[in-house]
Amino acid sequence: MLRPALHTLPESLRGFITITEIDDAEFLIGALFRRKFAHPAPDFPRHIVALYRDADGASHVLGYSHMRPFGDIYLSGGSCSNGDTVKRMQVHERDALYAAGGTWFVILKYAFERYADCCDAFFGYTGDPRAREVAVAAGWIPTEYENLYVNWHKPLPDSFRRALLAKAHAVGEF
Repeated sequence: MLRPALHTLPESLRGFITITEIDDAEFLIGALFRRKFAHPAPDFPRHIVALYRDADGASHVLGYSHMRPFGDIYLSGGSCSNGDTVKRMQVHERDALYAAGGTWFVILKYAFERYADCCDAFFGYTGDPRAREVAVAAGWIPTEYENLYVNWHKPLPDSFRRALLAKAHAVGEF
């Protein structure tokens, strides 16, 4: 069951940023994804997009993250922000976004709430130092495997946690 999650977006951002799930990633973030990762966006669910509304009312893609259902876990990947959109923002808007933790942080908070009832844990994989910093601030914790992070958002027996961790690790980079 999907939970409403827009309330996770700080009040200070709600006048100019929204976060939503979309069905067709290519439609909104295809060009951004190819620019960041040099290949097409995933063509399977779940696509989370942050949109910025400028002073003229036009919407611009601010960021993206993919949450891949994988049985009883979700794999988070393909996260990116759009520097061109950040440059469009007014200084006070940019300052408010950074004060709230940044684009990926607010997307993660949204996703963790929206999909909390859909999985037993969220896993992310990153080797980027800045991404690690944001991930930990958003609720990820490092695992025993290099670059693999987890968000245990509900109580689970240790044996079950170990099994889920092994499952995510077996996927490799995602």
